[in-house]
Amino acid sequence: MNLAKATLVELKSRFNVYDQKINWKVFCFIFCFTIGAWLDINGLWCELPIMVAELPEGWKLPSILSASTQIAQIAPFTYLIGRRLAPKIFTYVNVIYVILSIGALSCLLLSFFWNTTAVIFNQNHSIGLIVLNFCLALLDGTSSVTFLPYIGTNFAKEYIIPNYIGESLAALIPSILALIQGLGQDPGCSNITDTLTNKTILEPNQIKPNYSVQLYFLFMFGLLCISTLAFTLLNFSSIAKRERKNAKINQRSRTISEKSEIEVSPENAINSQTNLTSTDQQKSQPSTVSVASNRKEQVFLLTIIFWVSFLAYGTLPGLQSYSTLPYGNNIFNYAVNLSFVFLPFSIIFSIWSYEASVRQIAIEFSIVLVFTFYIIFLSISSPCPPFLDSWLGPFLTVFSWILTQMMYMRIRCLVAARLERFGEKVLLILGTLTMVGQIFGGLIIFLIVNIYGLLKDKDYCATDFHEYCY
Repeated sequence: MNLAKATLVELKSRFNVYDQKINWKVFCFIFCFTIGAWLDINGLWCELPIMVAELPEGWKLPSILSASTQIAQIAPFTYLIGRRLAPKIFTYVNVIYVILSIGALSCLLLSFFWNTTAVIFNQNHSIGLIVLNFCLALLDGTSSVTFLPYIGTNFAKEYIIPNYIGESLAALIPSILALIQGLGQDPGCSNITDTLTNKTILEPNQIKPNYSVQLYFLFMFGLLCISTLAFTLLNFSSIAKRERKNAKINQRSRTISEKSEIEVSPENAINSQTNLTSTDQQKSQPSTVSVASNRKEQVFLLTIIFWVSFLAYGTLPGLQSYSTLPYGNNIFNYAVNLSFVFLPFSIIFSIWSYEASVRQIAIEFSIVLVFTFYIIFLSISSPCPPFLDSWLGPFLTVFSWILTQMMYMRIRCLVAARLERFGEKVLLILGTLTMVGQIFGGLIIFLIVNIYGLLKDKDYCATDFHEYCY
């Protein structure tokens, strides 16, 4: 009991310290703005249970979309080159407005063309979905090298927390909408008589959602409009301008200067103000931190970020159907959407521990690797994963997906908060490695699933697992 009280007191104390360092209105502006990071792509993935059932690619659809997303990562590299060659044009503000505007337009088009198909190389493909997913990924990938560097450059490191809260809400909100939509239902199969052969076969029934996919993507369009408005307030409102690093330095300097004019001589006042300004600049400008003395820490944390992106955003998305659908369509839906639902909790918890040590980050990364390998094992075992005829199999699958998504998001937040003091350049490297990791992971899974066909699916209507497992 005493330990619990002491823990609560400690948490309250840390929260009070955090509360004194931020403005909650700016906090809200930031997480509303960063909801726009990957909102549309996350929203698209939340609709996969209905898309996999209706579109011609079937179980291969997640890996195809993942590969499309990774190929589109050429856009962030183009931005980085443009920023170097024409920095006045490729500013954070200009590029972010382009990202949010075209993302909103693509969601609007998705609502009408998500199920448009065309014959390519003698096979029917979901051309509307794949092309628009590619367009969204071109823009959302660029958010990895613009959103966080913009916040880290202009605001204190405490505002990195709402950045990741917004990013997790970009997964939570679409997943809640998908759950309300009722995609977790298992539509079952019906006997259909083939008029040519006069044979009766089982065919899967269509999923009947509570509201249409079109309406769902219109919701996404509205949320991106809200994100654009929040970014505008973050740029031009007086409240947000007062929270910028430079504004705080100037404010502190003026305050001390006024006190010094009363308490000390003019000569000492000038020296005091100069020393304070110099000290504040050293604290608030992380680029002055000696990079050489912390090289090992930077390399280690950036390596973790690469593998987090490789696994969480490159490898695992393409394995969703193979690791969950053997247990049923409802397990697929719960694994996808509940893992998004719990994301914000991992970031909110980070408010009390955002200054984690390198050792703590390494331990948490080691833990999440265990559950990641379990998901990979389930995919390799498809369509006959362990505990197929027991409640334990579905439970472990959904639990593994929830835990991996939560912990990977938390690790990204902790690493970013720790690297913020090294400056804008390191944050750009962090964003670049995030892209590179997911590119390699996504393309490898695409080769495994679509080119070499190493993972297997099953007939949806095969209800007796002994029929296909033994």
